[in-house]
Amino acid sequence: MKLTILVQKMENLHKTNRAVIVFTPIMPRIKPIYCLVLSLLFCVSNNIAKCQTQQIERERQGLAFIKDGVKLVNSLNQLGALYRSRNVDSCFYYVVKAKRMATNLGYQKGQADADELIAYAFFKRGLYAESLGLLGEILPDYQTLNDPEKIIRVYLDMVEVLNKGISDRPKIKSLLQKAIQTGKKLEKDSIMAEVYISYCNRNPNLTEDSINYYLGKSNEIANRYKDDRMLIFNQLWQGRLLILSGQKQKALPLIRQLISDSQGIGDPNLEINALFLMTGYYDDKPKIALDYFYQAYQVAQKSGDKYLEIYILNNALEVANQLEDKDEIINVHLQLEKAMSAEWEKSKKFISDYIRYNAIVDDNKLLNAKNARRALWLLIVSSCATIIVLIIYLIMLRKDKKSKAQVDALNNAANIQIIAMEEAKHQAVREEQQRLGQDLHDGLASSIAAIRHQLEALSLDTSDIIFKNKLDVLLRETENAYKAARNKSHEWFSSSNDQQEQHFEEHIKLLTDNFLPESRYNKNINIDDGSLIGVDLDTRIALLRIIQEAITNIIKHARANNVGILIYEEEGNLILIINDDGIGLNEKKSSNEKSTIGLKSIRRRVQSLNGETTIHSDSKGTEITVSIPLKS
Repeated sequence: MKLTILVQKMENLHKTNRAVIVFTPIMPRIKPIYCLVLSLLFCVSNNIAKCQTQQIERERQGLAFIKDGVKLVNSLNQLGALYRSRNVDSCFYYVVKAKRMATNLGYQKGQADADELIAYAFFKRGLYAESLGLLGEILPDYQTLNDPEKIIRVYLDMVEVLNKGISDRPKIKSLLQKAIQTGKKLEKDSIMAEVYISYCNRNPNLTEDSINYYLGKSNEIANRYKDDRMLIFNQLWQGRLLILSGQKQKALPLIRQLISDSQGIGDPNLEINALFLMTGYYDDKPKIALDYFYQAYQVAQKSGDKYLEIYILNNALEVANQLEDKDEIINVHLQLEKAMSAEWEKSKKFISDYIRYNAIVDDNKLLNAKNARRALWLLIVSSCATIIVLIIYLIMLRKDKKSKAQVDALNNAANIQIIAMEEAKHQAVREEQQRLGQDLHDGLASSIAAIRHQLEALSLDTSDIIFKNKLDVLLRETENAYKAARNKSHEWFSSSNDQQEQHFEEHIKLLTDNFLPESRYNKNINIDDGSLIGVDLDTRIALLRIIQEAITNIIKHARANNVGILIYEEEGNLILIINDDGIGLNEKKSSNEKSTIGLKSIRRRVQSLNGETTIHSDSKGTEITVSIPLKS
């Protein structure tokens, strides 16, 4: 489910037709009063980029020789960290493998380290909510492990996500203050150079003294640990401040040196920041500024970071619009469209990689060594699956027995009532009694329809092929019985004896008790026996059939809880009222056209007795009123 949501969010990002900023500016706009000059100038040699590349290559080659699982996880996470600022896809590739292995080993720190880098990859792909959520999950892990440096790294990452996502300034400031407090516990405080400069970046209302203080501490720590990247960041701050204070002539040589230093350290973000400073330097010369945007775009292309490309091209488009140069505008638009399409494809591949690496079982020696444990788990899972299947089978068997019991009850109820009336007239003739037995079955069309409905529902509910085939056989046989019953339904019934009037109410109650169990329905049955005196047997049987049809319809379609039956005499007419509190005929008809067959049968029976049928139905329930003229 989560992966589906990620894919949908990636699609939404692609459709917005606007660039998502993935490039953190050196600092926000600040007031001139905050401008200051940093005294330290620093040059970085080309050996730095080569050294990092060599370190990556050594780590990659060393993977094949690592036998210990924990060390292998640490090495994969180290590779991911080295790729963090160089190639987010490579970073993601290695840390997902590390995450899977650490999970299999139960190595908590390895999992947390991998999750921290996965969260960073989500952030770089614009999945801010997912990144922030994952960072929030791993922060307690590092607090449990008492790892201050990792806690600070999580705080910094959360700051970047919040800055790009919802821009919650109070929350950002609070996290950075927590990072500063946590930094007091560090023996090696190299990461604090980044914390202090980030505090300046994310607090535009700092006083000049505060800016001097935090930048000074950042520069001091960066020098102490020879952190070339942070030293360049400090110099980028210096260049920005010189431009904002109007000292462009002093800023120009510094910015050019920063471009060279950034190229030497091999960090495209730093180089693009330096090139952006040049665009700020030439803000009054749009043509030159546009050339530097193009240079920044080329750097982003080499880094493979499409988000950077989109961000840069959007800025270049604004400058091209200022120039009112149609050729430049068209060119930037074409490059922007190409970059956004490429980024969309890359984003889809990113999600595809995440799914694939979480689905494929790692087939290396580490997992082979755990085959015995996996076999034990397989046995446990198989046992659980067997128990679940057995429970499902018992549930289905219980449903089958319950359905069969209900079918038998319906048959017995109809048999008892019809036999009680039919045998009263034909006691003397044995052959006629046999025909009456046949008539009982002929009159069960509605009951058989209910049985068929139950069997169809049971067939839809089960996934057991053998059981479904058996149900299909029963359905065919039920269909044959239904057709036979319908063909015989026109046959007439004989009259009853004088005791039928006093038993008629019992017959109806017996019918409803079997059809409508007390545990499921609330019933209200009122019959005026005096109204049935002199009513012939045919009319009585028709009333039973009408009630049976109505109850069958209620069971199959109404979803009712309360059912009422009322019979009385009024102005020479026998009145039958059947009501329920179900969903109503309109909803029943829209869900199943077959639900009207029972109502048509009721109308036909009433018409055969020269009576009238009135049906009132809405969402609160249905009421069927039958009026049959009594013979004088």
